[in-house]
Amino acid sequence: MSQGQAAAVPGLGETFLHRCDPRAKLAALALLAPLLYRQPIFSWLWLGSTLLFLFVIHDALLHWLRSLGQQLWRLRWLFITLLLLHALLTPGEPLWSPLPWLTWQGLREGTQQLLRLLLMIAFAWVLVRTTTPMQWVTGFYRLFGVLQPLGLPVQQGCALLAFTLGSIPALLHETRQIREESLLRRPVSANQSWSQRMQTVADNGRALLLRLLQRAGAQEESLTLRGFAQGLPFVILHQSRWHWRDWLLTGWPLLLWLLHGFVL
Repeated sequence: MSQGQAAAVPGLGETFLHRCDPRAKLAALALLAPLLYRQPIFSWLWLGSTLLFLFVIHDALLHWLRSLGQQLWRLRWLFITLLLLHALLTPGEPLWSPLPWLTWQGLREGTQQLLRLLLMIAFAWVLVRTTTPMQWVTGFYRLFGVLQPLGLPVQQGCALLAFTLGSIPALLHETRQIREESLLRRPVSANQSWSQRMQTVADNGRALLLRLLQRAGAQEESLTLRGFAQGLPFVILHQSRWHWRDWLLTGWPLLLWLLHGFVL
């Protein structure tokens, strides 16, 4: 496994997903996304998607579940808001007589949407954690490069994607550094008002914007070197071949779509 892959999942060796081609990951996610949102919860197609997810993480199940649980916990207020919105805005039988605007139908619909969202986040998060930024760019280029003769700017899009993925770590580092400098100048106290906290956030955002503007020239040069303007050819050193795991990762969602068509 490369150093970038090892850094993506600390403490793990080459798992099933690490050895999959990025094109297979992109295709599987694109096929599963509409399937999950069109099927009711606990239908056999939805359960088949869940089975695929459990299979691709089986070689490091406890690690993935623990890490995924930590990420989902950070989104808990989003999930609670989604559930309440459905319970409040969907007409139906009241859940509790003192609160007639809360309905059983809304709660059921909100739970289904929440489970769909959780499974989609789980799929996307695991795929991202097992793929380096350069592998994503290579996967996009290999998957959509055939559309280049039709006039679609696949080359420029991949160059912009490579620049964006490469800039995110630097942007996060700049944000962390600005925050640390702000705390050294003006420590946060428990008695600080909301207006003072919002002012601190605005000051940090202004400082980050100024740093980005200072680096605008270097960023433009980086985009030029990546072929964004001239459409320089991509150089792929290792031409990967699809193996059985890639056919399995993409074939299972295709099989679900075919069975879905036969059922309809």
